[in-house]
Amino acid sequence: MFVRMLEKILPTPNDYSPGQVSILRKNLIMHVFDGSMYVLGMSFVAIPTIYPIFIKELGGSPLAVGSVYVLWTLGANICAAFIAQRLRRTSLFKPQMVIWGFVHRLMLFIAGIITALFIEGVSPNVTVPLFLLLLFLTALFGNMSGLPWFLVYTKTVPVKLRGRLMGIRQLIGSGTAAVGGYLVVLIINTFAFPINFSILFGLGFLFTMISFYFLTQIEEPPTVHSESNVPFTSNILAEAKRLLQTNRNYRHYLVADALILMSMSSVSLYSIFALEKFSLSPSSAGTFSAIVMATNMVSNIVFGIIADYYGHKVNVISTAVCFGLAALCAILSPNVVMYAFVFVFIAIAIQVHLISRMPFVAELSTEQERPLYVGITNTVTAPAMLVGILFGFFVPYVGYEIIFLVTAALAAAAVYVLSAKVIEPRVQKNL
Repeated sequence: MFVRMLEKILPTPNDYSPGQVSILRKNLIMHVFDGSMYVLGMSFVAIPTIYPIFIKELGGSPLAVGSVYVLWTLGANICAAFIAQRLRRTSLFKPQMVIWGFVHRLMLFIAGIITALFIEGVSPNVTVPLFLLLLFLTALFGNMSGLPWFLVYTKTVPVKLRGRLMGIRQLIGSGTAAVGGYLVVLIINTFAFPINFSILFGLGFLFTMISFYFLTQIEEPPTVHSESNVPFTSNILAEAKRLLQTNRNYRHYLVADALILMSMSSVSLYSIFALEKFSLSPSSAGTFSAIVMATNMVSNIVFGIIADYYGHKVNVISTAVCFGLAALCAILSPNVVMYAFVFVFIAIAIQVHLISRMPFVAELSTEQERPLYVGITNTVTAPAMLVGILFGFFVPYVGYEIIFLVTAALAAAAVYVLSAKVIEPRVQKNL
């Protein structure tokens, strides 16, 4: 029944031969279960909501809490250009996807063991930097797997199915994770710190390893590297300069992407602000996560369809709009019920960003240059997230509200650049 339903939602393109159809159908199913189990697993240590509260429980300052999403995003992006350069002449991306995907998941197991056995009674001056480092390494290894995964994804999923497939992955994962959010509340309230968070790390590892099994079952066709008039050089800076000089639309998109990342960099502060503003307990992290995941159930399907039929630019603009609305809602909410909409907007923004950020870049490039475009995008704009460390530093001096106003202004600037300067790639190809 599930397979038949999937065939209706993700129909096979007419230009596929019978031999290709069976591989495509298998790959689509593997992608669905890999992605949904990964989303479920990571929801137990959700970076926007749960991990910041974990750092605060360890004794972390606003600066440390504000660094959480910054370090995660930097780790997930900063080395991408160099990884892309190494992959550019590779025919098969799956081996590196599998190796580093396992190491990425293993970091959750290590974090759980350290949390259970070694941190009780240890100074925050030791534990907070240690877990921020583990967070960064988890993201870094995820990046080393994630770029090969994205290249496998674009090779194994037709362009007009990618948005819907991404939405289905997130829908199933978010649906189960929404229920899991209440399990998070139960675990945090039932077990003492730090055992409660150790259990969450363990559950994260368990479900991401289930996703790992499906990841290994994806069949990747080899890339055939054709001769190109575009010169190849091992100098990544020269390659980046060439792309920026020759692709004006790409330059404008990078500016908008940097502004979006700056507005995203305050995400870790929303949970802590809620705890302080409304005197909530740490177990509220589970409720926040449940709100995020429940929102994802709807937003991923809706924006996945929008991406497939209308292009990714609409989604990228929506990302910036929602980050701005989240900031304004945090400032203006008079009670915790209204504050819940902060996490609704954050959920939409982050998930739509995942659906459309890299596919937008993929459509700006040829298959041969796609690894380079994706890698340079991540590496060039990722440092914009360092603004989040400044946000955390200035919170004790100016308060959360001023930080959120700056966040809203950055999001508004991104909306302007995207609307006025960036052309939808599908439209550009028809000009």
